[in-house]
Amino acid sequence: MSNLTVEAKVGVFVVIGILILTYMSMQVGGLSFKRAKGYDVNVYFDSATGLAEDVQVEIAGVEIGRVRKISLENGKALVVLRINPNVRLTKDVKAVIRTKGILGDKYVELVQGSPSAPPLKEGDSIVKTVPTTDMDTLIITLGEVAKNINKLTNSLVNVVGGEKGEASLNSIIENVREMVETLNKTVQKNNDDITNIIANLSEFSETLNKIGNTNRDDIRGIISNVRKASEKMEVLIAGINDITSKINQGKGSIGKLVNEEETVDNLNKAFASLKTITDKINSGEGSIGKLINEDETVENINKSLVSINDYLQKQDEYKTYLDYRGEYLFDSDEVKSYLSLRIQPKEDKYYLLQILDDPSGKEKVTDTTTDGTTTRTVETDKDALKFSAQIAKRYYDIGLRGGLFESTGGVALDYYLFSDSLTLSLEAFDFDPDRNAHLKFKADYRPFKHIYLTSGFDDFISDEGKESFFIGAGINFADDDIKSLLSDIPIPK
Repeated sequence: MSNLTVEAKVGVFVVIGILILTYMSMQVGGLSFKRAKGYDVNVYFDSATGLAEDVQVEIAGVEIGRVRKISLENGKALVVLRINPNVRLTKDVKAVIRTKGILGDKYVELVQGSPSAPPLKEGDSIVKTVPTTDMDTLIITLGEVAKNINKLTNSLVNVVGGEKGEASLNSIIENVREMVETLNKTVQKNNDDITNIIANLSEFSETLNKIGNTNRDDIRGIISNVRKASEKMEVLIAGINDITSKINQGKGSIGKLVNEEETVDNLNKAFASLKTITDKINSGEGSIGKLINEDETVENINKSLVSINDYLQKQDEYKTYLDYRGEYLFDSDEVKSYLSLRIQPKEDKYYLLQILDDPSGKEKVTDTTTDGTTTRTVETDKDALKFSAQIAKRYYDIGLRGGLFESTGGVALDYYLFSDSLTLSLEAFDFDPDRNAHLKFKADYRPFKHIYLTSGFDDFISDEGKESFFIGAGINFADDDIKSLLSDIPIPK
């Protein structure tokens, strides 16, 4: 640190970098140095599977808050909601966990109750919740529907099927045919009588016209009404004659049913086919029969659905993180940079891939033997990158790592404190027999969701004078944050 100008430049660079990273993290994660304004309300769900912290709380599709915390209390999921201060919730509000799309992210939706109900205050609980529907409930419902259909078909076969049912149906058809024939005969028989009545009324009107000179206006009104009634009666009779004529000709559904034996035969065949199908279903034949009658088929379907649920849960647990950190080395007045990709299939296991830009460079040792004398040449490539590839396993608050550290083999021990906001790490690698191993101790503190600060001692038992105290900062993003960040980048047109 003998050159003050270089230190000032490095300090300004680090401060500017931390400010830029802080701004990016706030833009992506909606962070703030102050606690979000509003008030907290509690809601208990039987299951909060797939629901994450900091997701939206919406009313009618409008965001009115965020999920602040999820925990377990008395066997139920306790979800703490941070509601915006300008939103007034009543005590009869309902809460439900919904999904955006079919396989989208889950969020909490609130349904407002009566405006006259008392308002919710800080720390109050939402009593009404709507349980989410899963695949098991859907399968049980479908099974009950299938049983009802089976009962319906059995009842239909019992009523229509068999010789007794066919005889009843033939009797009904015969009665309809006889009724139509009787109606046709009655209309034809009374047609002449109705014509005579009209003629008699015409003669009677003429007589009234002759003898009713004193009541001419009244008689005219009566005659007019009778004429209208007779006209309507003629239209009615013509319609009935047309209907009976079409029935006798075999037109329409009733005509075919009355006159065509083929229609009756087809109807009988249809009922016989329906009875055959229901018999096969009851005996367990075909896909529907196996689904209704064989327990093994139902168990296989349930196992398949369980496998699908397990796969979807594993997809929810699978996470990917992108991380960048910079460490300012006080001994060399330089910055050591790391770009990391962490693939985490489970909460207690992850894989770490890193690319390092080390200002000390990468050493290449060459041994040359001439006339029994061995000469060792050490070459340092300042621009060479180093790589790390590690696998990690976590046991409660202790994590173990092993693999490639800065292009050499090594191991590491991590200790997680204060709900993972503080991590203490000790790394050991580069076990060269000609010099001391590379030991590094660091402490990472995470004040915000995406930003963390780091400090420690690098290569602190070095016998080559490479030990150095360092401080720095880092930023990391999960896969959901990366997608959100990329979607907000404007595309030039």
